[in-house]
Amino acid sequence: MVQKEIYLLIISASVTFLVFCIIIIGFMILYQKRRAQYQKEIAKTTIEIKEQTLKNISWEIHDNVGQILSTLNLYSFKIHNAAPVELRPNVEELQDLIQTAISEVRNLSKALNTDYIKNVGLLKSTELELARFERLNFLEAKLDIEGTPFSISDEKELILLRIIQEFFSNSLKHARATKIHVQFTYKGRDLFIKVKDNGVGFDGTEVKGTGLLNMKNRAKLIGAFLTLESKINEGTQIEIHYRKKNTDDVS
Repeated sequence: MVQKEIYLLIISASVTFLVFCIIIIGFMILYQKRRAQYQKEIAKTTIEIKEQTLKNISWEIHDNVGQILSTLNLYSFKIHNAAPVELRPNVEELQDLIQTAISEVRNLSKALNTDYIKNVGLLKSTELELARFERLNFLEAKLDIEGTPFSISDEKELILLRIIQEFFSNSLKHARATKIHVQFTYKGRDLFIKVKDNGVGFDGTEVKGTGLLNMKNRAKLIGAFLTLESKINEGTQIEIHYRKKNTDDVS
């Protein structure tokens, strides 16, 4: 009888301990899920704030700087008409420079404006960005597209473009690159984006700078995979793999 009670006590204690462990594990899984969701929301909010800031800067450039340049352009015509004949070629050269500045300000405003990017799409926005680099003699730029392009949601295209722009910024400011090659490859529901420069590179085993971390965080936010390779004096390359989801389908 005593032995039976001991067995029941052991079984009862074991069951209690097992239930306790299950509860603890359940709490841990729930905590991890909520923590991951919280971090995702923080990242999403941070990106939304950055996008709104860029949009505000875009408006300021377009409205204020653009207006100043347009006013200078009007004055230049008055100066041209009043200037002696021998000075008019110099004034015409000034007018050309002002027109170029106006055009570049508009292009820069478009590159920062979220609404414009959503209208023209990822491929066109990337093409315009590369064309601007070549036009300003920043570097040689090349864009290749393989496969049949498909559409994904505006928000995800915007995030992919911001990753590419972040790479461009690093290439120009830090890598001292003279060439950039961008390749889009579409295979079924998969999109592979490869961006490579010929800059100074760095030790690829160490991710340096907030720019590189921003790229990884943005990719993670939309479920994309980003890998980075870099070698000193051999340039830097990122590869992004995004698989189109049902939520990207346009009805």
